[in-house]
Amino acid sequence: MNKFEFVKNLKVDDILYIMPLHVYHSEELYALLKSNKSDILKWTTQLNCPESISAARELIRNFESQKLKGESLTLGVWISKALAGLITVYSTNWKDRSAHLGYWVSPNHRGRGVATRSCNRLISTLFNMDILEKVFIKCEQDNYPSQRVANKLHFINYECIRINRKGCDKSDDYVTYVKLKIDKTGVN
Repeated sequence: MNKFEFVKNLKVDDILYIMPLHVYHSEELYALLKSNKSDILKWTTQLNCPESISAARELIRNFESQKLKGESLTLGVWISKALAGLITVYSTNWKDRSAHLGYWVSPNHRGRGVATRSCNRLISTLFNMDILEKVFIKCEQDNYPSQRVANKLHFINYECIRINRKGCDKSDDYVTYVKLKIDKTGVN
């Protein structure tokens, strides 16, 4: 059963929300990704930056399709009705009830806890709704802002691994963090 379908609009605080993107958000998504393409590509090779509004629409349809299949969940991070970033639950393993968490916030909204608060709200929801029991954050070793998010959310440094990216000549160092759902007795 796909439990991602139960995750709807989530209020983080008075001005910060995370919610699924819909095709009517295509223009906003396109504008956000286009204006921040070089920054996004510093941190990920996973997100293809759309070259048009129609390509952004297709990207959102892909997000919706992956959500329906239970493969991943991508939400927009909204600050006062303005799209400011993305947060994604991916590499979902329903048998282990685990998944990875990825996030990106536009540079003009960084340094204010937007990623930390958004991730905290989503993880709390996924744990409280018994959707997941384990969440991983994997980031490059030199991505200190992402590591700070993991540490602020009380993730545990799970392992430091070397991965050779497909299509790359070099190996990159990654660090992986994990957070486990703890039940009311304190046992996971």
